[in-house]
Amino acid sequence: MEKLNAVEIKSRIISLMRIRGPVLPIHAARETKMSVLFASAFLSELSSEKSVKISNLKVGGSPLYFLPGQEIQLEKFSNYLPGKEREAFFLLKEKKILEDAKQEPAIRVALRSIRDFAMPLVINDKDGQRFFWRFLSVHENEATEII
Repeated sequence: MEKLNAVEIKSRIISLMRIRGPVLPIHAARETKMSVLFASAFLSELSSEKSVKISNLKVGGSPLYFLPGQEIQLEKFSNYLPGKEREAFFLLKEKKILEDAKQEPAIRVALRSIRDFAMPLVINDKDGQRFFWRFLSVHENEATEII
């Protein structure tokens, strides 16, 4: 087995992420030929250095790690969301914008827990402050126009 230093290991993990998109620690472990525990440690270190981000979404109890700008690729893993969260995900993806107060309580709770996909948006208008959710791929300006 070849010996790699920490910089080379981090570089390999980042290269893997550029090619593959979001990864689990097991993917980084395979790429670096080390244990999942050590790969997780390197991913955690890359995260603390702000080189990679960590999803709130869990796949088998493990978060996904991704490069800044790859957030939209997390959609590929939406099937791992639990029931109501998955329902909220597809509703928000379809509608693009949801007004929080107009949603049923279970969906409101679910929107708060899918932070990788649901972006909060507060609008001040003649009715006062209103709270909305916008889908990840909807830019804030576009959301304001839709509202």
